[in-house]
Amino acid sequence: MSARPIAPDSGLAALLEQGYEVEVRQQHLLVHSVPYVAANGTVERASVVCKYVEDAGTILPPTAAGDDHQVWWTGSFPCRSDGTLMVAELVANAQPSPFTVFEGCNSQHRFSNKPEEYNQTGYPDHFEKVTHYVTLIQSQAKVLDANVDARTRRVIPPSEPDSVFRYADTASVRAEIVATSARLKLRKVAIVGLGGTGSYVFDQVTKTPVWEIHPFDGDDFKQHNAFRAPGAATTEELRRHMKKVDYFIERYSPMRTGLVPHPYFLDEANVSELAGFDFVFVCVDKGLARKTICGYLTAQGIPFVDVGMDVAMDAETQQLDGTCRVTTITPFKNDHIAGSIPMDNDESDALYRQNIQVADLNALNAQLAVIKWKQLFGFYEDRARSHQATYTVATQSLTRGELAARSLGPEPTVRGDTAVSAIECAGATG
Repeated sequence: MSARPIAPDSGLAALLEQGYEVEVRQQHLLVHSVPYVAANGTVERASVVCKYVEDAGTILPPTAAGDDHQVWWTGSFPCRSDGTLMVAELVANAQPSPFTVFEGCNSQHRFSNKPEEYNQTGYPDHFEKVTHYVTLIQSQAKVLDANVDARTRRVIPPSEPDSVFRYADTASVRAEIVATSARLKLRKVAIVGLGGTGSYVFDQVTKTPVWEIHPFDGDDFKQHNAFRAPGAATTEELRRHMKKVDYFIERYSPMRTGLVPHPYFLDEANVSELAGFDFVFVCVDKGLARKTICGYLTAQGIPFVDVGMDVAMDAETQQLDGTCRVTTITPFKNDHIAGSIPMDNDESDALYRQNIQVADLNALNAQLAVIKWKQLFGFYEDRARSHQATYTVATQSLTRGELAARSLGPEPTVRGDTAVSAIECAGATG
C-alpha cells in the first residue's frame, strides 16, 4: 500500500486500512498484486488502474472523474477457474488492446462492470469501485488457491515524478492523454517576443510540461498590449510599468514553475543565448531582428517556428484584411527559409505595428504555431508534414506548402528528471 495519505480521499483510506497494495501516480489509482487465473490455468497477479482526479485539493468520486465505472488491467485476460474467459463478467473484448495510461503504466485490457445498485448513481467512491473488480477477478483465483489475496499489506513508497505544475494536470487525465502529453516534456523552450502573438504562444506553452520556458522581450507592458494579450490586466498592474516578461511570468507563476525571464531584446551581440534550446518560437515584427535570430537558429540546428502577420485596411470599405503565417524550420527542412520568412524592415506591416487591435488574429497565429510545435514532437498527428502555412482572413482559407521528409521524431527522450528533445530521431517519411 502507499504511504501517502490523501484527504478527502474518495475511499483511499479504506483501501489502505484493509491492506490493499495501493499506489497513487499521475492522477491514477493503482491496486497491485490482484490474483487472477491466466489462460494456462496458473494463478498470476496484475494491477487494476483507474482515474483518481483531484480538483482544488479534493479527490473527485468516480462519477465526476470522467470514467465512472471503467478500469484498466495490466495483465492478460482473466479466466474463470475452469479456464474460460471472463468476457461476460468484465464486459470486455478478450483481445489485447495495449494502451499507455501514463509513462510507466501500460494496460492490456479495459473492463466495464458495476453492480446493479449503482446503475443509476455510479460508484460512490474508489473503494467500492476497486474492490468490486478485485473481488470479481480474484474469486476465481481463490477456487484454485484459497490463500491468494490482493490484500498483501505491502507498502509502496510515494513515487510522484517531478512536475512543473503547482497543481495536477487533471485535463490530461480526463482526456486520457497523459502519456501523449509527456512527449512535450522538453528541457528548454524559448519564446522570442511577447507581443500580441507571442503572449498567446506563452499562454499555451505554459500549460504543457516543458521544464523551462524562457521568454525574451525588452518592452514594457503597456495599455495597448492589454487589448491583444490573454487574460485581463488591472489598472494597478498597468501603472507599475512592468516589463512584458515580468508581467506574464507573474501572471502564470501561480500555475507552474520553470519560467525564466529575459527582459531584453536579442541581437547579434547576445543571440548566442539561444544555444542549447530544444525549440524556439520567433514572434518578432522587425525583419532585421528576425534575420539575426533565424540565421543563428538555423546554423545551430535548433528547430523553430517563425510567425508573422500582415494586416491592411481597404480604403473604400474601411475593413481589415490580413494573413497569418507560420513557417517551420528544422534540421531536416530549412531550404525554404529565404522565400518564406521576410528578413528586411519594409513597411508592409506598418499598420499592424501601429497596434491595430487584432487580438483574434494574434491568438489564431499563435495557435497555429503551437499546433505545429506539438505535431513536431508527436502530440498531434501530422500527415501533411507541411512547413509553411498561411491563413487569409478575407477568404477564410488555410494554405500549406513546403513538405518535409522528416520530423523531429515521435517524442522527446526523458532521462531521469530531465527531458531532452529527440532532434536526432528520424521521423516518418512525408
